Amino acid sequence: MRWLGRPGGMRAPGALALAGCMAVLCLCATGAQALTLHVQHRLETSRGVRLSFTAPALPEGGYYYAVLVLRPYRHFTRAAPPPCSTSSDMQRTDYGWPDASGTVVLRVTPARSHTGHWCPGGVYGGGVYAVPHAPPCNAEYPCSSEPYKQPCAGVGPGCVLGVIALPREWAWPDPLPVPRAAGATMEAHFAVAFPARRRQRH
Repeated sequence: MRWLGRPGGMRAPGALALAGCMAVLCLCATGAQALTLHVQHRLETSRGVRLSFTAPALPEGGYYYAVLVLRPYRHFTRAAPPPCSTSSDMQRTDYGWPDASGTVVLRVTPARSHTGHWCPGGVYGGGVYAVPHAPPCNAEYPCSSEPYKQPCAGVGPGCVLGVIALPREWAWPDPLPVPRAAGATMEAHFAVAFPARRRQRH
């Protein structure tokens, strides 16, 4: 898990120049304040997806995170899911805080799968979540845990798992997972479409 823009001296990446690089199919703010979400223009199935938006600071060190979930895809079913990633990695995710300009930058990566890639031609529903308190675990070892956090393992930094939904509680093609953190809300939902696999030229 990466810590992005956290107050108190942790690494802040700064705002990315994503103006005009909209890949959002639908954006619906559900919180009190509308969010304008920017997604990198050229999406590749083998790479993570960068998101940026302007948002207010949350109380008590609260943070933002994002999730992508594959919508029904071709002929695949729950019993026979596709070999590509059916969601972003829900076990490890960026936690983001607004930088000095109020911009939050997050990156979501494809979950483990046979291919390790997003699904070619797949449409993913996305959600931006806000948690109104600091993460229950910091980047030091040993870490404490809460009911929605798996116990940390290994030595820090890097021992924190940003658990959004446990595998036994979410399975494709379920919709976006319900936030596990107390008081968490979905601030916006959106969708991104990945390009279909290009045909090889002969």
